[in-house]
Amino acid sequence: MKSFFWKSTLSLVAVAAASPAWAQDANADGSTITVVGDLLGADQSNASVSAIDAAAIRRAQNGTAADLIARLPGVSITQYGTLGSVSNVRIRGAEGEQTLVVIDGVRVGDPSSPGGGFDFANLMLGAIDRIEVLRGANSLPWGSQAIGGVVAISTTEPDVVGGGTSGRIGAEYGARDTARVNGQLRADLGASQFGLGGGYVRTDGISNAAVGTERDGYRQYALNLTNRTEIGNTLTFRAFGLYADSRVDLDGFAPPTYSFGDTAEYQKTREHYAAASVEHRPGGNDSTTGFSHKLAFGFADINRDNFDPAAGSDPSFKARGRSERLSYSIDWLTAGNASGQQVRLIAGAEREWTRSLTADAFSSDSGRTATTGLWAMIVGKPTETLSVTAGVRRDDHRDFGGATSLAFDAGQKLGDHVTLRASYREGFKAPTLFQLSDTAGAYGNPDLQPERARAYEVGVRIAAAPLAFIDIAWYRRDTRNLIDFVSCPAGPNPLPPICATGNRPFGTYDNINRARGQGVEVEGAVQLSPALRFSANYSLVVATDRTPGSVYEGNRLARRPKHLANAELGWAPGGAFTGADLSIAARYAGKSFDDRANNVTLDDYWLVDLRASYPLVAGIEVYGRIENLFDTDYQTVAGYGTAGRSAYVGVRWAF
Repeated sequence: MKSFFWKSTLSLVAVAAASPAWAQDANADGSTITVVGDLLGADQSNASVSAIDAAAIRRAQNGTAADLIARLPGVSITQYGTLGSVSNVRIRGAEGEQTLVVIDGVRVGDPSSPGGGFDFANLMLGAIDRIEVLRGANSLPWGSQAIGGVVAISTTEPDVVGGGTSGRIGAEYGARDTARVNGQLRADLGASQFGLGGGYVRTDGISNAAVGTERDGYRQYALNLTNRTEIGNTLTFRAFGLYADSRVDLDGFAPPTYSFGDTAEYQKTREHYAAASVEHRPGGNDSTTGFSHKLAFGFADINRDNFDPAAGSDPSFKARGRSERLSYSIDWLTAGNASGQQVRLIAGAEREWTRSLTADAFSSDSGRTATTGLWAMIVGKPTETLSVTAGVRRDDHRDFGGATSLAFDAGQKLGDHVTLRASYREGFKAPTLFQLSDTAGAYGNPDLQPERARAYEVGVRIAAAPLAFIDIAWYRRDTRNLIDFVSCPAGPNPLPPICATGNRPFGTYDNINRARGQGVEVEGAVQLSPALRFSANYSLVVATDRTPGSVYEGNRLARRPKHLANAELGWAPGGAFTGADLSIAARYAGKSFDDRANNVTLDDYWLVDLRASYPLVAGIEVYGRIENLFDTDYQTVAGYGTAGRSAYVGVRWAF
């Protein structure tokens, strides 16, 4: 522990002058955030939260959400090749499957995948208005999977100030014959507002296999719709829907060598997400205090089909995953008194149903389960400068039983510019249907228990909004009961018990591992002049295997760079170039290992991007960017290719 403390301190001293936030600090602008579980004032969250607003997304121009999220503190991504290939987001050294993703309130993990996580491969920026990222465990309001953190996505917001219709449409073309078209439309029809978004992208891509020569292409169509309707003065109806149809080429292990290389395989994915809610505010829809309650239903449906033309026209593998969630929540906020004292109670009950099916030419497996959750938290302001939160959650899973999660945090303001915070939060992740399956010849283990985590954090924020802020956080997360694949040992009473059935010739899953993630995050931004802005961040991520007695104990967890850094310098020149925006951004990922044994090294790398935009006439803007300016050769997964220098130009029209 002492060694870690001194190493952390030395690293802080080395980078205190450069700490990045491509996005704004969620606590610096007085906005509200939803990623903590409900609408809270950002200054009451006492959590490490970053918000990427519409302006930052517009400056990014285009691309995937994962690439933008990767510029936040404590975040790393692994991508298995070309655009549209599997992409995982890891927060503070946790597994990608331990990142909970929510799109307009809908949990969007894939129940048919082995780990149940969300694949960021098909999530494009075109129809996204806002991204919030909570770093650290937070199962209190969200339940399973929120161990590493939570990513909340807001698509086309329907609200229009002043009524009427507005929107934007854009198109771009660039490297590897990549073409994108996307747009958003907002309409205010009085009591009802609508938001409509859509996009198309295609590219010849790169080879997924780093040794390959054949390009693996990608194509996607996407459409999303949101609605907000006031019914009288006390009811608000909201609805959301998103559909995406994607196709990506794959590489595989073809005979006769069965080594990873070029193949003609491809995958088709269809994603449907939707939700509807009714909120009742007895004090009126515009009331900010008092009692309100909400009933909501949402579902996520993901269908994946793999094809191998060498084996015929039928799918060689198919997966179907669906989750449905019905929830009811209450929110009661007292009006603050003259001393600033205020109390808020937020509580909820939910029922989630999940089911999955996987099948190939030899066998199929299916399963379904259900979970009931109850939770409550109190947000209090004993004084005008002190905020505290405490809560408890109980989940009852039909297969493994129950899990209880706790959370406590506190924040104390010192004057107008300094805030101290501390928190303790718990998280859990339920075993997936694939991992729990008891089907003969499958790989599941019905005796699995949930993965559990305890997370601690202390931090300080110094803000002189809107000119500058700096935020420093130290965290630690201890995770137990981690699920991993094991071989069934020989013996009269082999463990786990399912091995005794003889139905697991290739092995099964078991709760065998422990891990620890700890580190330091520094982020900040400053407006150097009316025309110049600078933001930066640095993260020390020490993620290690803590499995007692294992030969891997003490090793670093795979694909977790120990050092992460980002920086961006933006310039809005003004004068004859009023409206123009130029920026240079750099991202650094330190050395990591591709395997649990730490035998395969992934080298460190720098990526530098240039972006520029210029308004031609009112409402019409041209833009361009160069990604990976210095054509860095790097890998986030051993054996998988990454894109070299890439240039794009485009035009967009706002009305």
